[in-house]
Amino acid sequence: MRWPVKPIGELARDFQGSSDFVEREVPSGPELSDIMASIISSLSTSSAAAAARGSTQAAKSPILRAAAKSKSRVICNVASPIKEETATWATNLHGPSKESLRAGLPQLVSKEDVVSLESLLDQGASVAALRRFNDNLRSIPADRWEAVLRPVFNELCFNLESFNPAFTSCLLMVQRSIGRSDYVRRDTALKNLIQPLAGEYGMHNGSEQLKTHRELFSDFFVSLFGYGLEDLFAEGKKPEAGEILFAQMSDDILNGGRGAYSDTLEKASYALGYNLAIEYLADYEKTWMLDSFRALDERIFSPLGKKVDWVFLEVHAEGEAEHAAIGHAAAINMVPVEHIAVMKQAMADHDRDFAVFYNKLADMMEQ
Repeated sequence: MRWPVKPIGELARDFQGSSDFVEREVPSGPELSDIMASIISSLSTSSAAAAARGSTQAAKSPILRAAAKSKSRVICNVASPIKEETATWATNLHGPSKESLRAGLPQLVSKEDVVSLESLLDQGASVAALRRFNDNLRSIPADRWEAVLRPVFNELCFNLESFNPAFTSCLLMVQRSIGRSDYVRRDTALKNLIQPLAGEYGMHNGSEQLKTHRELFSDFFVSLFGYGLEDLFAEGKKPEAGEILFAQMSDDILNGGRGAYSDTLEKASYALGYNLAIEYLADYEKTWMLDSFRALDERIFSPLGKKVDWVFLEVHAEGEAEHAAIGHAAAINMVPVEHIAVMKQAMADHDRDFAVFYNKLADMMEQ
């Protein structure tokens, strides 16, 4: 199966002035008019109503799906203007206030600047690695799927949790710009950034605390393998690829691109750019992974009588675009326009290392 990444900006601009749509899978049936009808319907109806239309995939409003019985065409507008204007997320996006735009302060980056930088990731190394990973994942042999996936899940489990200290490090670098950055700008950026981190632990605005994302991952694992993660960990196999990526992320975020930047405001701008790359690529990662495991469910898991717990993948496939929108809000509150190159470097650094991680996991499934 091919996983092309082809921006369809002209279609998006005609629809509502957006250029952020990304075609993620080759369609097998619907004509353009059907696809547009599905997009418009998805924007104006609830997730439950979308599911009632008969899609074989989980119908989630931030991920716009055009239904096809044999293959779904997945179109994702990662934190696009359309999505941010129409979404009903349980979050608050805090933009720059009049006080943060007062005279005498450096000009801030715009949302257009941020989206333009993110678009560079569409053709980057990580998207190619994720495409390869999902090709291999969908092709695992039915007679030895467990042996193939156990080491992959050992890596994924460590990787999932390693992003929490990465997010915390991004917040820390913004906080550490105290005395160098403007108080209101810094405070508003942090007011945005704290929300995705809290969400990792089941905390959402206006709701009681739910399961953490690690608990959801554990539920997903048990539903596939029939035993808990503790049995996987008991093997004592180190998640080498995950540990390398974690070390690289920590070094980059906490040390301003491994020493490339020393000024605390530059380091904060770097961290905010790094955070954008994490969230943007995570939307590709979890959307494609959900689709791949649904294909495996049809081919392998359902015939074995397994009832897959989809909540972990569905929550992430829906929520990553929300987190990217929050990252936008944080960046445009804090990053001076002269630091666009700093953000670009941060995003390139994560793209480089994240690609290595997923190529390693793809290699594991080829052995």
